[in-house]
Amino acid sequence: MEPNEIYDLVQARYGELAGRSYSREHTAAERSVAESFGYEASELSSIPEAANLGVSCGNPLALANLREGETVVDLGSGGGIDVLLAARKVGPKGKAIGVDMTKSMLDLAQKNAEKAGASNASFIEASITSIPLPSSTVNCIISNCVVNLVPSADKQQAFHEMFRLLVPGGRVAISDILVRKKLPGEIAKDLSLYVGCIAGASQVQEYEEYLRKAGFEDTMIVDTQKDLNVYKDMIQDQKKESQESRCQFKTTTCCEVSKPVGLTTGSLLERDFNEWAGSFQVYAIRP
Repeated sequence: MEPNEIYDLVQARYGELAGRSYSREHTAAERSVAESFGYEASELSSIPEAANLGVSCGNPLALANLREGETVVDLGSGGGIDVLLAARKVGPKGKAIGVDMTKSMLDLAQKNAEKAGASNASFIEASITSIPLPSSTVNCIISNCVVNLVPSADKQQAFHEMFRLLVPGGRVAISDILVRKKLPGEIAKDLSLYVGCIAGASQVQEYEEYLRKAGFEDTMIVDTQKDLNVYKDMIQDQKKESQESRCQFKTTTCCEVSKPVGLTTGSLLERDFNEWAGSFQVYAIRP
């Protein structure tokens, strides 16, 4: 599959997710997913409910060590959960900037920022491989379950772009899905598992090489041992909603699939998500 086709598929999936956020109340399952991956209940209560879409695979802010006055960029900012929390940490003299390629998701994030009164938060429509920001102007780059969605042909460019944006001494703090072993052919080629964050995920050694080639040092990659099967409750909730509304397409969570492009929801629910993949924390410094 060509990179442009993958980008279109990912945009369609996240556009659908953003649209759903406007038309429904958020469930306990979304909060449960976020808390399972390291968000405190007090953090989630401090931002609009719609900012948490239940697609996190970690909490990059727990690793970022943000300080007042810093500029932080979130790659793949979604509904704005990490941008809004980062905006609080860097304070009014700092900046929290979200980057996303899906316009409807950016619209949702902007509305959430306005509702939260986050005047130091802003959002940019762009691919994370080409970001219209000046070089050497960012203190910290965060990302949450997004780099795995970048086509393999473009992944190295994403890390070069991170390096370009950071000031010397700046750091990346990423939560991402990585695979623990080589994926079987039928899994690696499954488009539904690509948009579900598994089929496009890198192995740990590949991630290390991307960072090294980009120029990063002091790399740390840690398997958090979090249970990816926590997504299943949310998948069941969304499956029920889809049946009730008779929607043609099933909405996906980070590790769910869309029925038209691969496995059925039922067959995926029979699988152990942890068999191949895991939630990892990634930290590295630009020298």
